[in-house]
Amino acid sequence: MLLPGALAQTGQPLAKEAVLSALTSKVDTKKSKVGDTVTAKTLNPLQLTDGTTLPPGTKLVGKVTQVQPKSSGTATVAIVFTEVDKKGAAPMPVRGVLAAVAPEPSMADSGGSTNDLPMGSGGNKAQTAAMTGTGINAGSGILPSIQPGSSVKGVTLSPTPAADGSSVLQSTDKDFKLDSGTRLEVGLTAAQ
Repeated sequence: MLLPGALAQTGQPLAKEAVLSALTSKVDTKKSKVGDTVTAKTLNPLQLTDGTTLPPGTKLVGKVTQVQPKSSGTATVAIVFTEVDKKGAAPMPVRGVLAAVAPEPSMADSGGSTNDLPMGSGGNKAQTAAMTGTGINAGSGILPSIQPGSSVKGVTLSPTPAADGSSVLQSTDKDFKLDSGTRLEVGLTAAQ
């Protein structure tokens, strides 16, 4: 049996879109260390370019490749996802970089004022759904994507990966942490 993505060339995209996921571990510029494991689970199904589908709940496993607290200058953490663990299959090596980061939606985000939304302004129903991750059609089972970049207050996502291929998050204002439940969109490519 071929592993998902087995036919993809090294560095080639494994899917046409990034996979929406939620952190199941925490990352903190004060407490995390280089080499710490980072895990997330997929929230939506993702069709890979080889025709297989990653179901919701598929585990993404990665690591912290760089961390620096604010006391050293700019608070920085770099993350790369290195494998996909699909139930009933061997782990699939990947290179996963962040396309978007958003805080976990709260109950206030899903039903009330848009004054506290991550990107600052109200916008239309589709924009609000994208920013909060609540969805226009809540019963559809498919969660909408989140805005590219970082909508975590005070944290920026570098548009270009670090030299080692990891995604870099930074804050010049303060230390930061990404709690379990933080939404991520991860672009997956074939591992090198």
